[in-house]
Amino acid sequence: MISLNEGVVERRALVLIKSMTKTKICQNCHKKFTIEPEDFEFYKKIEVPEPTFCPECRAQRRFAFCNLMELYKRKCDFSNKDIISIYRSDSPFKIYHSKIWWSDKWDPMDYGRNYDFKQPFLEQFKRLMLDVPRPHNFNLGSVNCDYCAGVYNCKNCYMCVGNRSEDCLYSFVGLSRNCLDSFLP
Repeated sequence: MISLNEGVVERRALVLIKSMTKTKICQNCHKKFTIEPEDFEFYKKIEVPEPTFCPECRAQRRFAFCNLMELYKRKCDFSNKDIISIYRSDSPFKIYHSKIWWSDKWDPMDYGRNYDFKQPFLEQFKRLMLDVPRPHNFNLGSVNCDYCAGVYNCKNCYMCVGNRSEDCLYSFVGLSRNCLDSFLP
């Protein structure tokens, strides 16, 4: 049973937490978004400033570097076998089938190099990015999901992103069964 004093303290704590909630305007789309107290704790913990973009615009920026829905037929640069990849055949990157990429058939240490302080960092980084093989897809532990990218432990899925789904088409929702055209923002 809560005494009157404990109830007052609890209400004051709730008011304090709500007062820590901050509403900002996105620098990109100019919509309002809220930063919760838990978010402030996280930003403080990892020592980063508050976001200036809303969650949707931040996700859009992250996805700009991650192709999950356009797949291409190409050759594996290790085995020369046909694969369905997130990289086009004219991509400048070396692409290995993910089973080969995760295996011991090649040695990533072969691509190690010394840093040259006389050359610009980004030039050296670009050469490294072009030389080191990349996995053809991010599709782990899945069965019959060759036309999916970014899936984990899925079965019989087509053009899906998520995890532990089964018998789904065009889905962006994980933990699903028998779904078609499903998306959670």
